[in-house]
Amino acid sequence: MCEVNGRHPSLSQKEILEVFFWGVSQLMPRKENLDVRIDIYNIDDNVTGYHCKTDIHEIEIEKDQNISDFITALFHELVHVRQTERRIFSDESIAYYDRPTEIEAYQLQEELYIKWKKNFQSTRQ
Repeated sequence: MCEVNGRHPSLSQKEILEVFFWGVSQLMPRKENLDVRIDIYNIDDNVTGYHCKTDIHEIEIEKDQNISDFITALFHELVHVRQTERRIFSDESIAYYDRPTEIEAYQLQEELYIKWKKNFQSTRQ
């Protein structure tokens, strides 16, 4: 189940859910029960998104991003969802960009965005 709260200026909730479910299908194709809430708003910090796990996966995404940056940020946070599901956690004693979890998330966000963009464009031509 995925719940989207808030709005992006250029993407509908339906489009955000399409991106979300496509990303899940790429990262966790066999995952059946995944509870996620996506909150879209202006984050005060200088970040594009957050992920945390409580009783559900909570993803917060910065509202004021262009479409490609918004989708890339969503993919980044979905990588953290997959890591948490696999019980792989961030080592906060390591500098942020040196953490294996962040290295993986930054690498996969780009790979997923390129793949999604190709898929998205080919299905709408």
